[in-house]
Amino acid sequence: MDIYRPMIALNVYLLPEFRHDILRTVVSGVSDLPEELRHAVIATIRDEVKVSGFRNPFSAPHSVLVRRMETVFLKQSRFVKVILKAWAGLHQDLEPAVSPVIRALSFQKNDQLPEYPDPEKAFLTGWPENLTYEKLTELIRAQDQKITAGTDDLALMTVWLSGCLPDPTPAGENI
Repeated sequence: MDIYRPMIALNVYLLPEFRHDILRTVVSGVSDLPEELRHAVIATIRDEVKVSGFRNPFSAPHSVLVRRMETVFLKQSRFVKVILKAWAGLHQDLEPAVSPVIRALSFQKNDQLPEYPDPEKAFLTGWPENLTYEKLTELIRAQDQKITAGTDDLALMTVWLSGCLPDPTPAGENI
C-alpha cells in the first residue's frame, strides 16, 4: 500500500534560500504564466497571504511578499501545489531532459500525477536506490548538455514530474 505525503512535506528537503528562490521566481514570473494558471496564482496569493499595511499583497515590496508567502508555503499544501505548478510552468524547458531520466530510473508510479487532486495526499517517498542529487544532475545533464539549471532546480523538477520525494537521507548524501 502506497502512503502519500502532503505537499508541505517537500519543505523538509528545501534549503531556506532555495525556497525563497522558488517564491521569488513565481512572483516575478507570474505575468509569464498561461492565463488560467496566472489567475490561480494571483487568487491564491490574494486569499492566503496577508501583508500588514496592504490590502493587496502584490502592492507590498516583493521581498516582504515573499517572506509572507513562505509562512503560508510551510503550512498549506494547497498553496504549495499552486506555487509548484507555477514554478514548473516557468521551468518547462527542464521537462524534456528530466522526464526520460525519471522513466529510465523506474521511479515509483504515483497515481496522483499530473494534477495532484488532493494536495494533502500527493507525494510518495523514496527515490530509486543510490540516487543522489549529484548523480541525478549528472544523468540529466548527460541527457541535454545545454541544461544550465542547478542541482536544486533539477531535483525539484524531478519531484514534481515523478510525484516522489527523495528518501529522508538518500544514500551518499551528507547530513
